Amino acid sequence: MKDLKEAIVSTIDYIEKNLYNKISLDDISKHTGISKYYLHRIFKSLTGESIIEYVQSRKLTASISELLNTNMRIIDIALDYGFDYEQSYIRAFKKAFGCTPLKVRSDQTSLSLVIKEKINTNDILSLGNSITYNPHFVFRQKFNLIGIKHKILSKSGDKTANAYGRDFFYNYKDKISSTINPQVYFGYTDWSSNGFIYYIPSVQVHDLTNIPEGMTGISIPAHKYVVFRFVGFFRPDDINGRHVGRLLVQLYSKWIFKSGYNFADTFRFEYIDTSMSKDNYCELYVYQPIVEC
Repeated sequence: MKDLKEAIVSTIDYIEKNLYNKISLDDISKHTGISKYYLHRIFKSLTGESIIEYVQSRKLTASISELLNTNMRIIDIALDYGFDYEQSYIRAFKKAFGCTPLKVRSDQTSLSLVIKEKINTNDILSLGNSITYNPHFVFRQKFNLIGIKHKILSKSGDKTANAYGRDFFYNYKDKISSTINPQVYFGYTDWSSNGFIYYIPSVQVHDLTNIPEGMTGISIPAHKYVVFRFVGFFRPDDINGRHVGRLLVQLYSKWIFKSGYNFADTFRFEYIDTSMSKDNYCELYVYQPIVEC
């Protein structure tokens, strides 16, 4: 099977080459050699929209050029971009941009549209059957975690942390009485000490008044975070050090140093909602506190 990034790149290229044609999920599936159901799931997990939604957005965005720079009739533009009827194109255009194609053509001085550009596939990172894309930003108020604190030598890496996480989630988290959502796992990493890190597999709690023996409570201050979403087509138990390590490479070397932000603190945390997971699907989010440079 193709690498997931290769599949997405092939999908995006096919769409761009066929903007003037009708494009179906079956067509793309045949082109990429991947099941349309699997391809749909990969694409939506990565981008938040279906392939067909993306296709239509790209067609509508591309059609703006003809509206502004040619005298083509709107019906001809609609047909050129694979719409069966002029009214189908007009309705889709108005839904996407909040105005009609004729309004765009006749009122260019106040034109301001949110358009859909081609996905930059250089921003996609994949490793086998896992994939991640551009980050988003979140502000979180102060919250509390309770978990088991482990000291990890840097050279032991994420394999040790992952083992601690599984052990905590299945054997210890139910001993915590004030858990907000027992299906949500937090993997808190503190690198404020030199030469090693502290890793605390944990759950979110209402307060820190009842910490079980042998466990640690953490109060995390309010922060702005950059959040990387990692999608794996396997069970969350099978997330390993290579997956997390590649995601952190994306975070540190390919984003943060070019972003206009600095790290705001010496911790990060992983977030996994196991209710979203299945035997062949999981999502992991890495939250890193940031501050503008």
